[in-house]
Amino acid sequence: MKRKISKCIDPLYSEPWLQSVSLNRRIVKDGFHRELVMDVELGEGAHQGCCIMIKAQLPQGLYVDPFELASLREHKGEEIFIQDEINIEAPEYLSTAHTIVVYLKPGPKHSGHFTGTVPVHVRYHRPTDTEEATALVTLANPQLMIRCQESNPLMENWKLCVSEAPCSANSSSTCSWMNVNYRNVVETLTLQVPVGQKKDVPAVITATVTGAVKSCLWNDV
Repeated sequence: MKRKISKCIDPLYSEPWLQSVSLNRRIVKDGFHRELVMDVELGEGAHQGCCIMIKAQLPQGLYVDPFELASLREHKGEEIFIQDEINIEAPEYLSTAHTIVVYLKPGPKHSGHFTGTVPVHVRYHRPTDTEEATALVTLANPQLMIRCQESNPLMENWKLCVSEAPCSANSSSTCSWMNVNYRNVVETLTLQVPVGQKKDVPAVITATVTGAVKSCLWNDV
């Protein structure tokens, strides 16, 4: 189910720890199956009992697998949901960007550290007629939202800068979240993905058809 998360553009807050929030994103693993790792650091003196939510747009060259996310939610308690329908079979040039929402978990460093990992997959890209064997995929900067305990008096100062959004990926109830400005540890996050070459297409088709025919003949024996 698609859940709308509005964006707060009026940052009416003056807490020092909210003005020194940082986000570090990185891509790990190689090939067509990667992981997007996100770490958020709140400033010194951050309030206890806060939660962090990341709303990120994945470009058309990447996708997340809804069935994989459902399994992670069931077996590992990961809280990630998708705001758009996804065709996991479509190539990059027939796909569109889609939005995911990630609820980060408290990290091991200290009370102001939050972390989350999202399995992402590279789509097949259109073969190129150049000598380049890779293409660049760039991830846009995400939206970072925070909520603290409802009894926290700081929420009273956020009334003009909060949005109602799901409390968690597994909940239908809503909570008050505030959009927070942050410092990017990595200004631009890109990854290189393998791209085929047009001159190799006939050979690939021939090999594929030959393999399919041999398989059929073998099954008939």
